[in-house]
Amino acid sequence: MLKIFSREKNKKAEDFRKEGKIPGVIYGPNIESQTIYALVKDLYSLYKEHEGGLFEIDYEGKKLQGILREIQFHPLTNQLIHFDIYIPSLEREIEVKIPLEFVGEAPVLMKGGVLNFNLKEIEISALPQDIPEKIEVDVSHLEEIGQTIYVKDLKIPAKIKVLLEPDLPVVTVISEAGEETPIETTTT
Repeated sequence: MLKIFSREKNKKAEDFRKEGKIPGVIYGPNIESQTIYALVKDLYSLYKEHEGGLFEIDYEGKKLQGILREIQFHPLTNQLIHFDIYIPSLEREIEVKIPLEFVGEAPVLMKGGVLNFNLKEIEISALPQDIPEKIEVDVSHLEEIGQTIYVKDLKIPAKIKVLLEPDLPVVTVISEAGEETPIETTTT
């Protein structure tokens, strides 16, 4: 759960940052856009532990369900400088990007193959409460150069609609030189 607070209107964002607070915005179809802040340690903790989907928010004593829409980092220091939280309607589908987590050991790596990751996230449409934090991609069945896992091969929960082409490659096995080995065909 992330505890957030209303931000004072006459105080500069930089002043909040100096106090260990990160300025942000909360908005949604059923909530008026409001300036907020969170403590740096709390926001970092949420960012590290929470990959996607809904999370609980404590805002002025109200418990809300939100989605972290955007986090901005300083280009030189890489410090968090701003965040947006979207409070969705739980009755309407929304479009979000979900990270992919690659799991398992690909046997082809022992044969000199290299995994070429084409996607690191996928775009989906779902009710907010059905949005997973991540989608796992099992690479343990990749045994030959040229093999590919496509979007259509992913294990997607039934209540989720993927907004990408089914034949889009997620991960492909290539040779160390970066070239795919031609597939041999035999004629009978």
